[in-house]
Amino acid sequence: MKKLRWIILFALVIVLAGAGFVMAKGGKEEPEEMETGGQVKPVTITVQMFSGPEFDAMVPTAEFWNKNYEASTGIHVNNIALSRVGYFEKMQSQLVAGLADPDLVHPFSMALGKLRPYLEDLRPYLDDPEIMTGPDGEKYEFTQLLAPAQAAVTASDGAILGMPKDMSELAVYYRKDIISDPPDTWPEFVEMAKNYTQSINPSSPTKYGVVLQGKYEKWTFAAALETLWSSGYEIFAPGSETDIDGYNKDAVKAFKVFQDLYEVKALYPGFDNTEYPEVSAALESADVAMAIQWNANYFSLTNKDISPKVWDKIALAPPPGWKQADGSVKRAMYVQTINLSLNKNSKNKEAAMKFLAWSSLGEGAYLYAEAGGSSPIEGVWLADDAMMPYPVLAPMVEEYGRTLPMHDDMTELVMIGSSWIQKVGIGAATAEEAARGMPKEMKKFLESR
Repeated sequence: MKKLRWIILFALVIVLAGAGFVMAKGGKEEPEEMETGGQVKPVTITVQMFSGPEFDAMVPTAEFWNKNYEASTGIHVNNIALSRVGYFEKMQSQLVAGLADPDLVHPFSMALGKLRPYLEDLRPYLDDPEIMTGPDGEKYEFTQLLAPAQAAVTASDGAILGMPKDMSELAVYYRKDIISDPPDTWPEFVEMAKNYTQSINPSSPTKYGVVLQGKYEKWTFAAALETLWSSGYEIFAPGSETDIDGYNKDAVKAFKVFQDLYEVKALYPGFDNTEYPEVSAALESADVAMAIQWNANYFSLTNKDISPKVWDKIALAPPPGWKQADGSVKRAMYVQTINLSLNKNSKNKEAAMKFLAWSSLGEGAYLYAEAGGSSPIEGVWLADDAMMPYPVLAPMVEEYGRTLPMHDDMTELVMIGSSWIQKVGIGAATAEEAARGMPKEMKKFLESR
């Protein structure tokens, strides 16, 4: 009997010990911090990005961390890249499936609303002094980010769904050797495009006045929002985050910009198949006077080896706007961020956040920028020795920068917008038809969800 009692007692101890282990592992979902002997227990975090210059900039940044801070923090960074083609769908399937790996994923700000159920709200971590202190003792603040970058990852209820690693915006590129004063308003933009189109003005030094994105993909509407927002158009009705605004007469004049450019043939050929590479190629050819293009293109366009015809002839200006009754000009600059977001099912959340804070706000953000990234923090963009084009773009971004609001179906709504921009730009719809048809189609789509 006594022997049986000891057997039961021993078994109970084993069960309780096991339960204690499960509770410890399930309570905070983080690795144990200390091993026997007081040593930091190693943990590997996976940072998954899409291939391209962003990943290329992260490689030396992660290598620096592993070389200098892995031993003291116990955190090893495993940096992996997936193809840009189909990346969002791959990332979304991983998150929806509830996979714990990767720890950090790489979404555009436009997708954060759709992915919100699967991403960790970063606010508790950003309030944690341990997380917000680097391995070298440096203190971080979320407010080091430029205001539009902060807005891009912040939901209406205050949730912060990612840390901006790169910030992209669309500006006017123009030939400074032939244009002394870039257009201030959209009507001036159209007139200048006409003046630099040889079929309209035979003495023009360029064949075409302007090249714009018109391919059926989301960045076409992103670029067009600079015309639409500044006119007074909004996707959602005033005071609503879900109800599509109806017909807006201000949107007609915005769409009319694309209609007028099409009708006078001032647009660079192939509008309906034009995106970033085609805009870049048109500018490099020296056959076009102006463009609305992403900031990233500046580096290649001002490189003598890559763009020998125009490398010393390219300048940037803010997007044109619409003149108001008081004589001021209302402008809007489309801004988006590419972020690293924390997988809600990650088992290494604190370790991942420790690296993320360092690489986004601290020493790592500067290393990332030096390697070709565009860390949107004040210390990179507003520094006295900031490299071009940051000194030119920073004031534009701070004064005119806007981001899309978070919404579950924002990508789909943007694609609807792109289809109407394309239709007007190829003569398949008038400005009036687009101003009526686009909100109607958006509303119908949301009602079908």
